[in-house]
Amino acid sequence: MKKLFIFIIACSLLCSCGKQAQNDSGESRTVETEAVVSLDESAAETVQADTKTVTDGKFPGGQAIEELSASKGSGYYLISDGAYYVDSYDSAGRMSFADFATLNSFPVCSKPNCLHNDPETCSAFGLSNGSDVMLCSYDGSLYFIENTREMSAKSGISSCANIYKATADGSERRKAATLEGFTLSSLYVSGTRGYTVAAEEIADENGLPTAEYNYYAESFDFKTNELKNLGQISHLYSSDTVGVIGEYGGKIYYMSVGAEERPEGLNANSPDYFDSLHALTVTRIFALDPETGSITESELPVPGNREGMNWPAPDIVAATEGFYVCQQGDTAIIASPDGSVRKIENHRLTERAADYPVNGMMFNAETLLATELMTGDIYRLKAGAIKENEAIIAYYDGSYIAFGQFTREFRKLLPAELFE
Repeated sequence: MKKLFIFIIACSLLCSCGKQAQNDSGESRTVETEAVVSLDESAAETVQADTKTVTDGKFPGGQAIEELSASKGSGYYLISDGAYYVDSYDSAGRMSFADFATLNSFPVCSKPNCLHNDPETCSAFGLSNGSDVMLCSYDGSLYFIENTREMSAKSGISSCANIYKATADGSERRKAATLEGFTLSSLYVSGTRGYTVAAEEIADENGLPTAEYNYYAESFDFKTNELKNLGQISHLYSSDTVGVIGEYGGKIYYMSVGAEERPEGLNANSPDYFDSLHALTVTRIFALDPETGSITESELPVPGNREGMNWPAPDIVAATEGFYVCQQGDTAIIASPDGSVRKIENHRLTERAADYPVNGMMFNAETLLATELMTGDIYRLKAGAIKENEAIIAYYDGSYIAFGQFTREFRKLLPAELFE
């Protein structure tokens, strides 16, 4: 079973160039960038949005070619019959599990008679911050990443990323790997490896942070517990978005969002420094070939920027269930498993940039529309079926699973309760 996570291409031809990176053996390696295919010159089919309603009880969906199991930035990880997620108790991170069959949730702790309210004794705790923890499951074991970071005038930056392994009930927790000097994010599982991004903040001559970062593709081998540097993704002058967005066509995709050059005449301590980064911020998508280890700039379309954001932020982009999807303004772009590309004009796949395909569908709770990715057909949703700040995250035993972003609650929705 492939375990997937999430998100991708530009509209003009770019010249090929190379970037120098270090692999795990310390040897310099060139990260090639491919010419980016112009979407206007591609064979994409352009269609107009046309909404439908369900007829004869034939509900859409079910055309995903891969089972989804994704580690998300919001702190949950799907398995076949449930989800591990990060809850909180008295401001402390606490790992929990939701059973999709019963919708019962419980802390991941095996201690008898434990009340699960004391971080000193309950094995579900021990996490520094719920938003800083990435969870995944592999071969019956639970893995999670926890980053620590300290700064002082004397020692400067001190970052460390730890990967822990535990049994499925949270017991027998032990440290599986450590990467000093880096923080890790976006844990994504494919095959026998977990793919993540290692961020290194560059210090000045006094050891103090500069708000300048190197980002590297990193893999974790579940069989050997080995962390391996796969090459540099980007060098940015801001700590924006660099992470794994998913898998499409046998490649792992990464998104890099940030300023690739320093504002002229300014440094990180200048009052106008971060405002000046706004105009310099770019979004790029990179593809890792797991077979060869090469990292190339993607030929797929990059998402547009979210409107109304105070800072450049990419719109929806996801690579999972055999599809690659992204949003460019009012145009939805869908690359299907066979490589064909469809553009749907005047249509938004979703309003939430963190959403992704579920059961071959994308859901938009704001417009009350759902898009069947394989066909491009658009179906009406029932008003109120998806609650505010809630997302459809999984499909289990004939029902869709909704997850509350703030409530951390799970609900089941039969297709008849969801589609109009």
